[in-house]
Amino acid sequence: MEILFHIFELCDLKDLLRLAKVCQHFRNIISEILQQRYRNFIYNYLTFKFSQNLEDADISDICLLCGPKVEKLRFSTYFNMDLLKHIEWKMGCNPMENLKFFINDNFKRNLQYFPMLQELEVQGKFLQDQTILELAKSCRGLKTIRLLDGDNRFLWGEHLADLESIENLELKCCRNLDPNHLLVLTQKRAVKSLNIMECEHMKDIPKMINLCKYLTQLHTLRLTAFTQDQTLLKAILELPRLKCLQFFWINFMPLSFEENFFLELAHNSEKSSQLSALKFENDRYYIEDESLQQWTPEKYAIMRENVCINGQAWLWTEEVFNKISQNMENFPNLQQLNFHYCRLLNYEQLEILPTLLKNLKEILICGCPRREDLQFHQQWQENMKCQLKFESFLSLKEAISLQDDASARQFSSYYRREPVMRSIECRF
Repeated sequence: MEILFHIFELCDLKDLLRLAKVCQHFRNIISEILQQRYRNFIYNYLTFKFSQNLEDADISDICLLCGPKVEKLRFSTYFNMDLLKHIEWKMGCNPMENLKFFINDNFKRNLQYFPMLQELEVQGKFLQDQTILELAKSCRGLKTIRLLDGDNRFLWGEHLADLESIENLELKCCRNLDPNHLLVLTQKRAVKSLNIMECEHMKDIPKMINLCKYLTQLHTLRLTAFTQDQTLLKAILELPRLKCLQFFWINFMPLSFEENFFLELAHNSEKSSQLSALKFENDRYYIEDESLQQWTPEKYAIMRENVCINGQAWLWTEEVFNKISQNMENFPNLQQLNFHYCRLLNYEQLEILPTLLKNLKEILICGCPRREDLQFHQQWQENMKCQLKFESFLSLKEAISLQDDASARQFSSYYRREPVMRSIECRF
């Protein structure tokens, strides 16, 4: 058996699928090999069909052999022209319209072979409700669904409530997600983590307030800061088990959200006393086919720095800082402040923070280095007990070079500031 195992490990996938049909003994060995090789399974019809030259029956055989041990699966809905031509030949006219149905239907047929699946990641924007229904039938232990790319327009959430064990839903930029379906889900299932950032239909204040009544087990919530309505903010902050709350908004949204949020947080005695960490962050607004991006640490840092440089600066005026700082006195256990790729406070405002937050232990400023940081840091160490850290993957010289390049572009008639996604994250 050990010799056969060693020989089979050297075979390519198509040979293994043929050998698995020889006898039960071969099948058991090859099943073990494939289960080890595809423990984290990537279901990509594009790769199966055109890179590995597999037939639909071969794809089913792979799923049959390795599926029983798979707990995490990535379902890709990406396509190319070869796949479009294949669909046109197989299904007739209008291949683009048929594409989403074809890819989902092929995936649905093989879900029966993944009974132990617990986590599903989805690439692309073509996940459909009927696929969720099949997941509910075949993968009863599924706990997590995570959309890796934005702009999904084909998922309304009609069958989310049919998922018996679902706990975590990452549904960012799911444009047509219906709050009524999400309400049914929360009434039937104990959802623990929910990301509904930039879900257009979730920007309904009465429906969101009603939804909060059933999120009694929720510990993580990420959503768009689409309103400063005090009733909704209060309902969110009163979620009993909430440990992580993150609000996102695009920089040009005309909201006084920060002042209103911190005021409402200060009025909630339980959450204000539990607040242990705050994180402020600037990030890119949207990247097409985000899950396919492969960043080196340097390229990623350059992208993040450029987001801050080319977007509108996020700065608290003295008036805004004074309003928010008055509420900070109600956060007695706040220990950590993080500023990721944003410098919304000046040096004078930073120096005031330890006097307002008696238990503050660390201020971390990541990215966006400045010439005066070193001198300010030396003065801080001499006078403050709270620790201050400046971290940046790029050197000061590299960051200044990016700023100079951006300044030169501003004189061009084609220059336009980029939208920036801002966020505030609270840890309780």
